[in-house]
Amino acid sequence: MEKVKFLSSESFQMIRELGAKLPELPDADLRIQYLVKDVPQRGEVRYGLIIEQGRIADVREGVIDDPSFAVTMPYEVSVRLHRLELTPPEAAASGQVTVDGGKDQLPIMMNVVGRPEYQAMVKELADITEF
Repeated sequence: MEKVKFLSSESFQMIRELGAKLPELPDADLRIQYLVKDVPQRGEVRYGLIIEQGRIADVREGVIDDPSFAVTMPYEVSVRLHRLELTPPEAAASGQVTVDGGKDQLPIMMNVVGRPEYQAMVKELADITEF
């Protein structure tokens, strides 16, 4: 399979396809706005991740309406997270990731991303992604 470029429309499509197959997780509904800084040849990339019942309902470049919270991080941290070289709590503890608003929603996010099925999806994505 040909690799897809990280943070591209093709990579977002793959996330949507694989994320839709995740098992349901009742009451795990989130709208997360991401800002990734220092992206090679692009500068900043903003994208939104919409999770409904623990599944990825949508992911798209740009700004989403009514986010649960916003996450800002450098490109290198984003890559390490997507390669499973760094966990979200480790990234947060590094001080390189900031979360604005809705911090009470973070436990829901940790429940979603901590599941073995989610981790397997991220590994599958990393295997087909060019970073």
